Formats: sequence, C-alpha cells, structure tokens
Amino acid sequence: MPLFFKIIIAFIVIVILIFGFLLLKNQKPKNISDISDVSDGEIIELLKKNEDSNNYMQNFKDFTIKEKVVLTKESILEGQAGQDFKEVYQGLELENNRYLKVELTNAAGDRGMITVIDFENKEVAKAYGLILLRSEVLPNQ
Repeated sequence: MPLFFKIIIAFIVIVILIFGFLLLKNQKPKNISDISDVSDGEIIELLKKNEDSNNYMQNFKDFTIKEKVVLTKESILEGQAGQDFKEVYQGLELENNRYLKVELTNAAGDRGMITVIDFENKEVAKAYGLILLRSEVLPNQ
C-alpha cells in the first residue's frame, strides 16, 4: 500500500477520534440537565436520606408530591426577595437546573413539607414542614 493511502487513512481515523471525543465531551450528565424528568420514586429515595423529610414521610404515609419546580437563577433570586418562604431559597447557589423544589402534602391537606433537592450533591438542601390552614366562610343561617 502506498504511503499516500496510509496517510489518508491515518488522517481519517484521527478526524473520527476527535469528532467522537468532542461528542462525548459535550454531553451533559442527566442528573443535572434533565432534573425535570426525575421520577417521583427517585425523589422519594433522595428525601429518605434527610431526617426531616423522612420523618414527614413516615408520619404521613398518605403524602403525595403536590408540585415539582426546577429552580433557575431568576427563581432563586425572586424567592430570596419574596414575601413568603425566603428561608427555602437562602444559601442556594445561583445556578440553573441544579435544584428541584418539591412540595409534599398529606391526604387531609393540613400538613405539608417544602424541600429543595440539590442534584449536584444528590442530597436534600432544605426541608421545612408546613401546617396548612384553610378558611371557610359559612353561609348565614
């Protein structure tokens, strides 16, 4: 085989290797970029590792996941400056798609929990229990 063909084959192999390396390098890990796709089962497993959230789930076995919200830089800043539940957002790094805010409620709807899961560290960053109050206006009798 002439030297010219060997050089062309070597060049093609190098180009393919570089292209493959760049594709692998640019792939983002699922656990950070796609946290909105995390299943309820995966969330519950992470919540079991935190004492407060695990106690809540043990005390209220009928709990449901009411809401899941992926936090962005903007939503963290808004939460820190907001009127309610500022504590939930305090101390969080200003990063997109790192945190998932999860709200749990029991079946009666009178007890809840707000948690923030850090998917970079795979741990519960914040967990706050809530007593949910309802007010009803009774009709005049």
